[in-house]
Amino acid sequence: MSTASSSAAEAAYTRLAREYLDWYLEANPTRATSLGFHQHDARLPDVSAAALARKSKALQDWLTRLDALDRAALAGDSAVDVRVLEYAIRADLAELEEQRPWENNPGFYVGLIASSLSNLSSREFAPVAERMHSLRSRMAHIPAVLGAAKANLRGVPKLWARLSHRDARGIASYLRGDLPRAMEAQGFARVDASEREAFTAAREEAAQHLESFATWLEQEVLPRADGDFRLGRERFEKKLALEEHVTLSADQLRDINERSIREYKAWVAREAAKVDPKKTPEQVMAELVKDHPTADQLIPTARAQLVELQRFVRERNILTLPSDRLPTVRETPPYARLGFASMDTPGPFETKATEAFYNITPAESGWTPEQRAQHLTYFNRAGLLGISVHEAIPGHFVQLLYESKIPTDVRKVFSPTSVVEGWAHYTEQMMVDEGLGDGDPRIRLGQLRRALQRHARWYAALALHVYGEPLEAVAKRYAEIAYFEPFPALREVERGTSNPTYLYYAVGRMQILKLREDYRRHLEAQGQPFVLKDFHDRFLRLGLPVSLARGVLIPGDTAPSLE
Repeated sequence: MSTASSSAAEAAYTRLAREYLDWYLEANPTRATSLGFHQHDARLPDVSAAALARKSKALQDWLTRLDALDRAALAGDSAVDVRVLEYAIRADLAELEEQRPWENNPGFYVGLIASSLSNLSSREFAPVAERMHSLRSRMAHIPAVLGAAKANLRGVPKLWARLSHRDARGIASYLRGDLPRAMEAQGFARVDASEREAFTAAREEAAQHLESFATWLEQEVLPRADGDFRLGRERFEKKLALEEHVTLSADQLRDINERSIREYKAWVAREAAKVDPKKTPEQVMAELVKDHPTADQLIPTARAQLVELQRFVRERNILTLPSDRLPTVRETPPYARLGFASMDTPGPFETKATEAFYNITPAESGWTPEQRAQHLTYFNRAGLLGISVHEAIPGHFVQLLYESKIPTDVRKVFSPTSVVEGWAHYTEQMMVDEGLGDGDPRIRLGQLRRALQRHARWYAALALHVYGEPLEAVAKRYAEIAYFEPFPALREVERGTSNPTYLYYAVGRMQILKLREDYRRHLEAQGQPFVLKDFHDRFLRLGLPVSLARGVLIPGDTAPSLE
């Protein structure tokens, strides 16, 4: 192949990729803010049926341009990235035209509004007055978004109508309470009085629109909600292939997961017997969660864990830590207390608000003693250590430290969830394998419990969307797999109705484990030593779906990424 042909193909791809990213950011202003691009902070997308049809046509046009490229002439990063870009475009198109959440899920609109407000208030990337102006502008677009929802929605599943009704009222409450508190903590009082008054009026008007929408859902949608949330086999398999680059059939995925559940359950039994051979694994697991820090020791305990994890990673040569930075450990802000713990990292293109926050949700003062006690069981000592691994070191926070080393913008924007969550979940097992916990079976049991929770999600995704099992029956088996109580198991399964590929945690972990072993064999066949640290460093720098990372790390590889 001539150098001229290769250079022309590279130039054509580079231009297309840059133009597509510019279009993508304009078409998805809320995502642009989260990524760290702020030229669209004052906008919400047009989600009317006509606008979505135009977006679908635009995506088809981008695919036509992509198909016209001379892919055979591409080399290096471009040869890999062109596939990442193609799958990202096809995934967006499939969501618009086939999955159609804009037509059957009120949460599509409610979630858009929630994220558009929270990503302007949670990070101080600009002066508070500037972000208040953007927030006011986005609030002014809320009626258009909700009007589009009323015009577009049909065939809504009853569960989604109920959850969206709850969430719409929750955003109204957020607008009246948590949002002004967040702004006050960031210097709201120093803003001009007229601007403060305008912002307050805009908040109240937006809250009233959300409450009106919630009433509409309750009175008009919920009584007639008769839709089906299930994707079905074909759409499920296509979604997983395009979004996570996993092309196995649903039946293959089910067999892999059931085998893994059996193996992990047997592993639990062996470890539980080391703790107390007279008790069942379920009894040992129940006892495990009772050993937790007190409420006022949660944050200090997590801070101490981060220092220890940083030391452990360096002493055991787990991977290269690009800096000595540690995330700030804090209580989850009141407006974001939807889960137990999270890592709030800046987008890969953020240049100003670059702090990272490890959020831990405290027990609320208004809870009963029993509720507070149950909440703290999630932070049992083995569990909290695993959470710190997953969220911070060497999980999501270390991924943040490596973002600047990922070579292309396409990979930074379109990194699959199976890589992001798969890596963090992989580190939970890998760290214990490498000696974290000094062989304490309780530490291993904590890790296994979290692994089985992810395999329960895998089971639920397939059971709900492919095999048509009743939601209540799925929740019952979820509880059995994950050692969960019935109520949280039901909540997890309800999440799976609208997040059908949330098997990406365990799928990603298993893909990385397989890649690691195949890479080891590849090196050893060439007479080269395998070094865990080098594998981790190379993998994190790639920022690629595991199926594509295999071809870079193992040239000529044709093996499946999961089997």
